Amino acid sequence: MDDSPLPASPRSARRWPAMLAMAVGALLIAFFGLRAWNQLQFEARVDRGEVQVETLRGWMTLPYIARTYGVPESELRRILGAPATGDGQRSLRDWIDATGRDPATVRRAIEARILARRATASQPVP
Repeated sequence: MDDSPLPASPRSARRWPAMLAMAVGALLIAFFGLRAWNQLQFEARVDRGEVQVETLRGWMTLPYIARTYGVPESELRRILGAPATGDGQRSLRDWIDATGRDPATVRRAIEARILARRATASQPVP
């Protein structure tokens, strides 16, 4: 008698790749769903005023901050004590390191200027 296993049917041979594809699909849905949920939660915190300009990061450049928050780059350079022009691709962290000032103090000064700019922009014109 031959004790060799029976060959897999064509139907069961196709079942494993399909199950694997379903599992990968479910993982992708969970991953991107969690990312979307976190983004919605962050946006809700911003809308409620819990998160404001505290999202300033050291990698941001002065032109990027100026465009994003609507503050003239010249004001940011004045706060940093940086030259009026040049080094546009230098990050905020690099500028702070170059000036030798306390990062928390500089960041608070920039945040205060951004908030002041937003407050004047949102006031109605008489």
